[in-house]
Amino acid sequence: MEGLLLNFKDYFRRIRRQIILNSYYTNRMKDGKSIHASLMDWIFVILAVALFFAITIYNSTKKIILSLVLTSILIGFFIITLILWKGRTRYRKIKDINEDIANKQIINEIAKYGNRDFLIYIKDLLEKYYNTNFFEYNSHINFIGQVNGEIYGVKCFKSSLENKVSLKDLEHYIEEMKNKKIEEGILVTNSSFTDEVKDETDYLLVDFVEIKKMLKETKEFPKKEEIEQLIIDKYRNRKGNIKERLSFYRKDKIYKFILLGIVLYLVSSFVSYPIYYKIMSFVSIAFGIIIGIYNLVHYIERNYIE
Repeated sequence: MEGLLLNFKDYFRRIRRQIILNSYYTNRMKDGKSIHASLMDWIFVILAVALFFAITIYNSTKKIILSLVLTSILIGFFIITLILWKGRTRYRKIKDINEDIANKQIINEIAKYGNRDFLIYIKDLLEKYYNTNFFEYNSHINFIGQVNGEIYGVKCFKSSLENKVSLKDLEHYIEEMKNKKIEEGILVTNSSFTDEVKDETDYLLVDFVEIKKMLKETKEFPKKEEIEQLIIDKYRNRKGNIKERLSFYRKDKIYKFILLGIVLYLVSSFVSYPIYYKIMSFVSIAFGIIIGIYNLVHYIERNYIE
């Protein structure tokens, strides 16, 4: 019995975790709109399309049962097509969001480092990437190491993302490389290099983009599971706002359903089948009222809990 209870709790936690993730991703994709508001958009579009099909088919066939059956079939195909298209689009967007979260995680991690810690971070990364050892050298050449039989001199530059490494920053490094007769070099920065550096140096340039590639190659880049855990932790640590705005179903959706019902009811007086229009108007108004009541209860409940 205890094992069954534990399995149920674990299953419930997984479902809750997925709901939190889906809500976060939807919020990012829809510029702040909640997953429930997006669901309401879906329902409203499907209801509008179904109403269009039903009225069009009924006006052509004059048969209610046939109209409902054909409308159901068409709506079924419409929903399947929409789900497949939205699914592919959502998958790509989730990958982009995860990439953005991972980028910010790396940027924040590097930003916390002092110059000494940054040197150690880059040294470890280069050793894993090139499968070799680098050794501390001097102030102008931070490390030296052998890569593919060649001796490389490494220089690291830690700065803000807006600042680019210029040729002027390399003067002492280039001079020291010539004095030590080291031909191959690796320049590393957490920002980027000026076009002048890219055009006039033959050294390997490792900017933030290349650092990310190295992290991915060495399996040090934040994994999907780690990113999802960051999202979950952020959700759990976020402080609730006492003044909860009505976000489960936004008010504009309530107005739309009620307005649609009123329009259908008014139009019913001028069509050949007024009963059909009046039924649909009552359904639409009732749906809007139900959403409004649920919204109010949800708002009161959340404020009471907080």
